[in-house]
Amino acid sequence: MQRGWRVAVFTAALGVGGTAYAHEFDCEKRVNGQPVVHVEEYPITVRFDDRLINIHPTAPSLALNAEDTGLTGRGWSFEYALPLAVPVGESADQKFLIQLGSYEECRALAAQDGSDDGAFDSTFRVVWPLGEDQCAARLVCDPPYVPPPPTDCEVTNSCPEPRVTRDEGFFKVHEQALQQCVELFPIELGSLGTVSTLEQALGVLWGSPSLYRNGESRTPLDTARLLLARQVLVAHCNAYLFGSFTRPADLLDTGRTALSGAQCQGIGALRSALREMNVEGRELVLPADVDPGPPTPAHAQSIADDFTQPSGQNCLPGGQ
Repeated sequence: MQRGWRVAVFTAALGVGGTAYAHEFDCEKRVNGQPVVHVEEYPITVRFDDRLINIHPTAPSLALNAEDTGLTGRGWSFEYALPLAVPVGESADQKFLIQLGSYEECRALAAQDGSDDGAFDSTFRVVWPLGEDQCAARLVCDPPYVPPPPTDCEVTNSCPEPRVTRDEGFFKVHEQALQQCVELFPIELGSLGTVSTLEQALGVLWGSPSLYRNGESRTPLDTARLLLARQVLVAHCNAYLFGSFTRPADLLDTGRTALSGAQCQGIGALRSALREMNVEGRELVLPADVDPGPPTPAHAQSIADDFTQPSGQNCLPGGQ
């Protein structure tokens, strides 16, 4: 399991004497329990968790300083007195809450780093006599979901029977159901490739929208493609496991085709349309012949294989 979003690690012998402390630390940073979180519902309470870990096997370690410059202006401070001795096998943990009342407030927070990319990076830095370590978590501000206006059939009360569906949150933790889906038909995901194993399908669902598994940042186009790929995968499984095909019927194929395009605005619109289909019947009872198995979130995340690769492409002009 990945420990935070690592941004820098280095050590340097500073000639500090003494034998009481071994001076070896690691750190973890999470936002709402994840290295990267996309927010699209407001208002929301965002929780930042910091963990300072003594990783020396036999001796305590001494922290001289700990800081998060991005959150300091919001009232964050290290709650332990410094210098701090952390015993063998122990850690120092703290949490910090931020209330975001609207999408605009989230964007204002994200703009604090001087970049108008809608992402806020909170970096926790710890210093000890032999060096320092940094770890970070990213909060991405997405526009709030706006439900579409009522359709004609809703106005006239003549809509077809509701479709049984499950969303990405269901499939990312129900390995048995996802395995059945992959075994029925390989899942074509345009330029991202073909999903033919459970591990690859989980990689699409668990992969970071902002980072590749080697820590390299995704371009806005590659992020948009991954987010659409998730909804295409889920719509595929809803169709072939539950018989709940999209309406219109060609929406799923249109989504697959868009995964090879570079119109980010169009990709985002298709993602929203498919997500609406995928959540439509998530409260309905599954068909009697479908056994999804128990949820296994920890194991599912541990075997997820993010096979996606950088495309080297960017959004087409006017397609942001």
